[in-house]
Amino acid sequence: MPVSQPIEHASASCLHCGSPVPQGSPLRGFCCAGCEAVHRLLVDQGLTRYYSLADGKTAPAPEPRQDRGFAWLEPLVARAESSTGSVCSLELDVQGIHCAACVWLMNELFRRQPGGASLTVNPALGKVRLAWRKGAFDVAGFLRSVEGFGYLFGPSRKRPESASLDLPIRLGICAAITMNVMLFSVSFYVGLTPADGDVFSLFSQLSVWLSTGVVLVGGWPFFRSAWRGLRSGVLHLDLPIALGILLVFSTSLLKARDGRGDLAYFDTLNTFVTLMLVGRWLQQRVLERNRRFLLEDDGADGLFARRQEGDRLVTVRAAELRAGDVLVIAPGELVPVDAELLDANASFSTDWVTGEPDVRAVEQGGEVPAGAFNAARAAAHLRARTDFQDSPLVALLRQTPSAPGRVPAHARFWNAVSRRWVLSVLLVSGLGLALWLPQGQDKALQVAVALLVVTCPCAIGIAVPLAYELTQTRLRRLGLFVRSQDLLDRLPRVRKVLFDKTGTLTLGRLELVEREAVDVLAPELRDVAFDLAARSNHPVSRCLAAALSRAGARFSTGARVTEHPGLGLELLREDGLWRLGAPAWAAPGATGAGGTVLARNGQPLATFALRESVRADARREIQALREAGHEVWLISGDAPARVRAMAESLDVPVEHALGGQRPEDKAEAVARIDRADTLYLGDGVNDSLAFERAFCAGTPAIDRPVLPGKSDFFLMGEGLSAIREALELSGRLRRVVRQVIGISLAYNAVTVAVSLAGLMTPLRAAVVMPLSSLSLILFTLVRLSARRQLLAGEPARALKEVPA
Repeated sequence: MPVSQPIEHASASCLHCGSPVPQGSPLRGFCCAGCEAVHRLLVDQGLTRYYSLADGKTAPAPEPRQDRGFAWLEPLVARAESSTGSVCSLELDVQGIHCAACVWLMNELFRRQPGGASLTVNPALGKVRLAWRKGAFDVAGFLRSVEGFGYLFGPSRKRPESASLDLPIRLGICAAITMNVMLFSVSFYVGLTPADGDVFSLFSQLSVWLSTGVVLVGGWPFFRSAWRGLRSGVLHLDLPIALGILLVFSTSLLKARDGRGDLAYFDTLNTFVTLMLVGRWLQQRVLERNRRFLLEDDGADGLFARRQEGDRLVTVRAAELRAGDVLVIAPGELVPVDAELLDANASFSTDWVTGEPDVRAVEQGGEVPAGAFNAARAAAHLRARTDFQDSPLVALLRQTPSAPGRVPAHARFWNAVSRRWVLSVLLVSGLGLALWLPQGQDKALQVAVALLVVTCPCAIGIAVPLAYELTQTRLRRLGLFVRSQDLLDRLPRVRKVLFDKTGTLTLGRLELVEREAVDVLAPELRDVAFDLAARSNHPVSRCLAAALSRAGARFSTGARVTEHPGLGLELLREDGLWRLGAPAWAAPGATGAGGTVLARNGQPLATFALRESVRADARREIQALREAGHEVWLISGDAPARVRAMAESLDVPVEHALGGQRPEDKAEAVARIDRADTLYLGDGVNDSLAFERAFCAGTPAIDRPVLPGKSDFFLMGEGLSAIREALELSGRLRRVVRQVIGISLAYNAVTVAVSLAGLMTPLRAAVVMPLSSLSLILFTLVRLSARRQLLAGEPARALKEVPA
């Protein structure tokens, strides 16, 4: 059901995922080519129920990869089928699963394939468990069918983080206990006194024991975090929370021991602990969901290759490869070491290493660089020239562990807030104790406890985590998925935005300069061109095949096409010899031909001019970034002349366009430019070293390993507006957080004055503390709601929904 006209406004929604369609996008009703391809596949296979189950929660779809290898799968399947019994099982990780519709789609595809026994999908962790009848089920075929819809599978590496299992349980226990303790406290507030004897004693003891459970169960995450911070010399944000819990609980125990449970603050303490747990859960919920969306990166250990050992073909880890090994690289699989081609010829794509989409034709004896992918339709035989440990991929694939205990500059603000809060609370409580001590020990202790209760750091514990959760949820709806907990604290400091070129500002694929060049073809020419282009993985062929398919070209299963690497494609039919490729080869006698030529018997019949496909909103977004005061740089491994031409077309200063950059050069350039204020966006493993030098980094490439695992965020869809939105929203978030802290300080000033005057009672504290927390929550919701921004006249591109 695509619409008939191109979408011209960013407010138009994608027919697949509902995301805004980038302004100027040539796609008809879709935000990206991935959504268009997946939508067509769902319609063609009668799977449109997916949309009713998704209920608008579908994420933008990555463009399905048809050339992905499954060398990693073979040993897993072999191990599963070596087990006893007629049914085999295998657990795998899956990337891209996010809702019930994904679960239904996978189960429906599994049901359609014979030989399957059961499929269990865990969307919370991003895992699937397959069970099949031995020898009757094509595991790789099933995975390919699912990956056609934009998902990716990998070995089972995801593990639930302890906090993700621990916090909900603690929160549930504390919430249940808190409600019961509040019921006991109500009886104190409405008149139950020590004179009532056993009932008062029972309610007091129950309050003590239940509150002890809350402190032990709910307070433990804060005690542990605060202690670790103290051991490393850092006053963690959890320190004031932990101190508040311990001091209020201790003094309330003293009141209960003296038989004055009606003057204890158990209900307020339990409410406080529960609210703090809610805030902690909010801090982790979105980040964990974003991390589980992707496959886990295992670095070099996640690479496999097929090694020929006599008459056997063995799948081994790349780390086991040695110089002289003969490798068999299937279509779409990675060459892990520098190698020599043993076949007559083959084609390899080096886009992952160089960042450029060119396919290289290699003749027998030619060198194939590490990191290249087999772009042909047949397996290639190569001889390794080096051990894997000497491969350039080792440095690019390495994981960079964070230094334990090191406090980054962006965390100093929160450490200062924490330190001052702790000292202020202790000083104020001590002051209250000293002022009221002449009036008696009981009254002085009551005032000190009241001060500890009413000065609780609710802003830090719940309102601020809520603000971060709302911002991350909004960015997720815009197609930007945050992976690093402190990214939103770093983004306001960004002053320089550094883009890789191919695959980042461009889409890593080619497009026709004139779409009409295909539409005006006669049906016969269109069909022949499609027969040729559809049988090649070359970027030019993929571009033409997609355009011809949209124009209604028909595929002939009996056509015998020969691919000549570096030249083009050839088809012999009864009506002559057809060629599609370089002009000098397809039509040697023709003059003035450019682009890719379709010819019969040397006579050119059609010419297709192609260019790199630039993201539809790239120019507009770069201009908006510059108007907002950000420097924009273009850093690429492509030829300097092409990089400068791209910079001029996108209005990037030529002096900010650096071409011909090797991975080491990119890293040095980023280090030279960075003043703890750079954001780097790249898509290839050649950007890996630059990621390590940048202040923050992200990638739109989630279909291949390494970069997603090193990135602070990743992008979905083909627009770049989420970068600008993230910078704007992070600045707004910082302002809202400081306003929340300011309001909290004002609230504390008032309640401290009331407490010092001796007017704060347990009942008043039980009302004031939750009321202040709810007020801060409401303020945060209002300040960060999309609807309020629209009413205030902010651009409609921000968002069309209010965060849930």
